[in-house]
Amino acid sequence: MARHREDLGERKHVRIDLHKPGFLIPAPDAPWIECTIIDVSEKGACLDVGAMAVPKVFGLAFTGGGEVLRVCYLIWRQGERLGARFVTARELRQGFAPDQGPVD
Repeated sequence: MARHREDLGERKHVRIDLHKPGFLIPAPDAPWIECTIIDVSEKGACLDVGAMAVPKVFGLAFTGGGEVLRVCYLIWRQGERLGARFVTARELRQGFAPDQGPVD
């Protein structure tokens, strides 16, 4: 269920509660690791990854077949949950590096 704008507080984008399984992809040739996608917005996602180590940049598959994939940048972590920002196609074309932050 989407949260209404007045309920967003400091958030800039509406979040959609999913609570669905997804797959974290730590590296291009690494095995996919199941996680739970808590919610998503236009710019990122909140994931429950358990105790697993997560790299700064990783892939997120929304489906088991990989039909919907996003490249993500780790923004925050609190226990088993983390917040990730989606890396845009433009940033990837321009050679996105984890320490450079977003490209406007």
